[in-house]
Amino acid sequence: MNAITKRGRSSRSENRHGERAGRRRQIFRLGVALALTLATVASAQTYTVLKSFTGGDGEYPFTDLALAGSTLYGTTHDGGSGFGVVFKVNTDGSGYTTLKSFTGSDGSFPYAGVVLAGSALYGTAYNGGGSNDGVVFKVNTDGTGYTVLKNFTGSDGRWPNAGLALMGSTLYGPTCYGGASDAGLLFKVNTDGSGYTVLKNFRGSDGSYPAASVVLAGSTLYGTTSGGGSSGDGVIFKMNTDGSGYAVLKNFSAYDGESPFAGLVLAGSTFYGTTCYGGSSGCGVVFKINTDGSGYTVLKNFTGSEGQSPQGDLALVGSTLYGTTSHGGSSGDGVIFKMNTDGSGYTVIKNFTGNDGWAPFGGVVLGNLTLYGTTWGAGDMGKGVVFSLAWPSITKPPLTRTAEAGTTVAFSVQVTNTLPELTHYQWFFGGTNALGNATNAFLRLTNVQPTQAGAYTVVVTNLVGAVTSAPALLSVIPAVHRRIVPAVHLPGSTGSLLHLEYADNLAAAPPWSSFTNVTLGNGPEFCFDLSQPLPAQRFYRTWQTNGPQPALDASMATEIPLAGAIGSSVRVDYINAIGPTDAWVTLATVALTNTPQLYFDVTAFRQPTRLYRLVAVP
Repeated sequence: MNAITKRGRSSRSENRHGERAGRRRQIFRLGVALALTLATVASAQTYTVLKSFTGGDGEYPFTDLALAGSTLYGTTHDGGSGFGVVFKVNTDGSGYTTLKSFTGSDGSFPYAGVVLAGSALYGTAYNGGGSNDGVVFKVNTDGTGYTVLKNFTGSDGRWPNAGLALMGSTLYGPTCYGGASDAGLLFKVNTDGSGYTVLKNFRGSDGSYPAASVVLAGSTLYGTTSGGGSSGDGVIFKMNTDGSGYAVLKNFSAYDGESPFAGLVLAGSTFYGTTCYGGSSGCGVVFKINTDGSGYTVLKNFTGSEGQSPQGDLALVGSTLYGTTSHGGSSGDGVIFKMNTDGSGYTVIKNFTGNDGWAPFGGVVLGNLTLYGTTWGAGDMGKGVVFSLAWPSITKPPLTRTAEAGTTVAFSVQVTNTLPELTHYQWFFGGTNALGNATNAFLRLTNVQPTQAGAYTVVVTNLVGAVTSAPALLSVIPAVHRRIVPAVHLPGSTGSLLHLEYADNLAAAPPWSSFTNVTLGNGPEFCFDLSQPLPAQRFYRTWQTNGPQPALDASMATEIPLAGAIGSSVRVDYINAIGPTDAWVTLATVALTNTPQLYFDVTAFRQPTRLYRLVAVP
């Protein structure tokens, strides 16, 4: 049997703590031998070590994590006072806190994670307590109020290997050993420690050595045993919460799976799970089975190079399963994988490399488009880590915009938590129509027409998963003829006569030419240079006789020709090219005294790009 094994074959040894301690030393030596100095490209930027355990604050976590808001809760098997800890840490890696250091007499060496209810955490410790057979405990999320709810004594349970399931004020769980046949049992206990009841004593033929949490569905418990059954390779079972109706749904038989150490995940009427061993290569499988025991299917046979010996619970997101293998992969240190629930699309999304984590015995939990988990070893001190692995994150979505027919439109998206060479983009029109040759961060539409108006989205995919942008709306409007012309603001009081001159260069003695003479009718006004064509550059100056020399203010204006019957009126509206497609602003309503008649938008200078519409006013 490979040295990197979380639980091993339960029937091979009853000295679980001694067996695991020896294995832990083997794992440490193996991890040092395999440690690499560089992370794989596939993990760069998406994979983050949130916490490296140091020993005094915990070491060697086997745990699945519990997530509440932005806080992760878990256990370490060792460290602290020497017997393991309960901890919390924020999802950004800050705020690590040891909530409980076990002392032996109140529990020791927890393998399982915790379940959260309100401000209390509930869990199990594998050893310790009054009889050294393990405990069920409670501790508040601030570290106060640690209480042993149950001291196991052997006949009523021994060495709980798994976490708890909570319904109302009742906790349900297994012990790996103990009970009538010392093959483990299922129990329930109230959250105040009262009402402890053995619901089921395993006897071997109907299962033995349950090592995973149970799943509650209504008044039925579902779970697995790592051994026992018709072939001794473990079973899937169901039982009522009152202890009645026990039934074996599946007897494993090596080739189709062996030794399920992980729990089940339920979607509708189908369970998904893993076995640590068995399958076509003996490296474990991913399977599905209906809640009535029908439809058992092996979805994935692990081969070693792409993962081996899965032991943590799966996470289900839509139709995608995420999980870990405790070893295997490119470096032998375990992997994180994803696959579809129909068995297709298996992908290794993280190969652990030794230095960034190895031997992930626990599964992963999802929060905020990020997977969180633990590894047994590696990190700064070689004592395990808490990690995150993120989906791509859209930091700048494509922007809603308006465009004129016949022009070119460009959409773009900016993302983080991914590498360019490992990122795929697919743009869609109308939500479902994939656009051909639109598979990068930029979408360019040429000669746009009204039929192309609508919603554009982009799906960004990395090895972990995919995220879809918010829709960017495109409105396509008729083109309005216009051009940009110089606008010279002439200052002065009403009746002032100003002489405006221009030069197209500023040589030592520039040849100033007269542009126009303007008598101000109502104080300051604009004078527009309508030269055809406009020169590349032009300079202006103004002066007046027998008066102060005014200071010019030159800018640019948008010249728009207006057409229509003399005496009619035209309303001039504008909209920003980037922004809401219905945010039209009226500039003016112009009565036509000749045709065509020019209108100048003098407010557009140094503003966001504007588009225009001309509306005939009755």
